[in-house]
Amino acid sequence: MADTPQQPYGEVYDLGYAHYDGERLGRSHAVRALVIYSIKRGLGIRKRWTSKIIPALLYIAAYSPVLIVAGLLAFLPEGVEFSYADLAGFISTALLIFAAGLAPEMLSDDRRENVLSLYFSRAITRGDYLMAKVAAMTLLMATIAFGPPLLLFIAKVLLANSPISYFGDHIGDLGRIAAWSALVCIYYTALGLLIAALVDRKGIASAVFIGGLLLITAISNALFEAMSGSLRDFIVLLSPLELINALTSWILRGNPGAMANLHGPVYLVGVAGVVAIAALVMYRRYMTED
Repeated sequence: MADTPQQPYGEVYDLGYAHYDGERLGRSHAVRALVIYSIKRGLGIRKRWTSKIIPALLYIAAYSPVLIVAGLLAFLPEGVEFSYADLAGFISTALLIFAAGLAPEMLSDDRRENVLSLYFSRAITRGDYLMAKVAAMTLLMATIAFGPPLLLFIAKVLLANSPISYFGDHIGDLGRIAAWSALVCIYYTALGLLIAALVDRKGIASAVFIGGLLLITAISNALFEAMSGSLRDFIVLLSPLELINALTSWILRGNPGAMANLHGPVYLVGVAGVVAIAALVMYRRYMTED
């Protein structure tokens, strides 16, 4: 007797689709959620423990000097001279490394994993996506750029012989701290996102960021030494690290470097130029290509 051939088996389940009847939180909530998610991603939250090492070390490096100085001021109030410009030297290095790691976390993975269409299928637009990423990175950068100088200011006020008088006499320091922090955050955020928008691999983007800034700074320094006349003073606008030093000497009254020979407001042109170029690249990359 011949075997009966087995028929293919299958079932169809009609589960249907349930309409969402809950509250629709809208576009603003989606943008806030993306900002919070991006901040957590930048800090390595809900990722493997190795992702948290570099952010933790950078926060320790940025906040340790001010904590040490505050302790010294408590015991040697007349023997410690540590200005906001001195602190900025420590912070600037931490910010450079922080930006190199943060910017790819903001943009590179989403492009490499092709999940942008999922973002844009929700309530947010492409512009919302970019604004959320810029806001997340700027907020994270501000925790290092603004936090330590603010702590130093609070320490100086509390340890002064007359805290109220010291606060009234030095209230302008808060404005200078806020201005310097904002400009440095904006500058590094723009540079970092500019590179991350073009490079999909995080490691490569970080290397291009740090290597590119060091290379451009070295070339700019060489041009400054090779040239003569007043025109060479404007080379500082093209040198990322020297521009940060110039902003520090102008706003926080630090020692001006050899290339910081321009009037303070001119340095804002360098920051604005980088921001404009970064905005143009991200617009072309996200608003017109994808």
